[in-house]
Amino acid sequence: MKKTSIVTLLAFILPFISAQPHNITSVTNLIKREITQCSSDVYLIINQPGLTYQDLTSFEKDNWYFLRKYTYMASTGIGIPRIEGTLDLDYIENYIIKTCEAEVINVFHESEDEVVDYFDTRKRVIRVDLGDLPTEGRGHEIQKHDELLRKIMRKVPSPHYTIILTSTEPGITHPVPAIHMEQSPDRFEIFYDIFSDPKNSGEFEKNDRFHSVEPDWNNARHSNDRYIQNKKKDEIHLFDYELWTKNEKLITTIFVMIVSLFMMKTLSFLNNLKKRIMERKLNKKRVILPTDKMKTY
Repeated sequence: MKKTSIVTLLAFILPFISAQPHNITSVTNLIKREITQCSSDVYLIINQPGLTYQDLTSFEKDNWYFLRKYTYMASTGIGIPRIEGTLDLDYIENYIIKTCEAEVINVFHESEDEVVDYFDTRKRVIRVDLGDLPTEGRGHEIQKHDELLRKIMRKVPSPHYTIILTSTEPGITHPVPAIHMEQSPDRFEIFYDIFSDPKNSGEFEKNDRFHSVEPDWNNARHSNDRYIQNKKKDEIHLFDYELWTKNEKLITTIFVMIVSLFMMKTLSFLNNLKKRIMERKLNKKRVILPTDKMKTY
């Protein structure tokens, strides 16, 4: 299976380890493995302080319209709701810069204007540091950040991107027994309706950057055979049932025209014949006397 050119990585750190959290080293290696190929043109690293897994369950999907859209469209999507420790975003950023020879764009004030337009082919790392999520109006603030994501992505001149969304300072949540998480995964997993879909269970090349699909060539055929086949197609057979069925209306019209012409010619012939017979009868009734036999009275 070829690696994908669009990847959405979701990694969140929670302050409890109730349901076998991922090791920070394994998560970092996973991200590095996806980055090493440098198949994306843009790497968007988003840090959202105060975020919890509850903000990213399927019940809160209305707050993440654009993020969910990008996640669903991605060739590879990974959701990690619990890991031990904190992701070192500076390390990941520097790894991308060194491995992919990328340039950094920083967004500190939650404005898409901080992402300047560019048209060269050099890869970019867009580092977005968002403000803390408030307790009141939390959903509205998340929607604003989701809209910011859309505005930034619209300025990216390439469809090949990687999104890494995490929280280095996660919000406070209460520990939950592992049995409850297993019984109701939609309440504790990130976008469970997307990541549990069998269509997204494996790597599927939805966006083939390198256009490696083999061309579909026609089988080689002898030119004479092709000529004979085309000639047979062009032949018209009078007693071909399919031909008669296909052109039924045309044939019926021609038949009616022929019958009409035949009847008209027949009537014309009969009229001429009748006229000649009448003329002969009239000629027989005429008497023509010679001049030498005429008598004078």
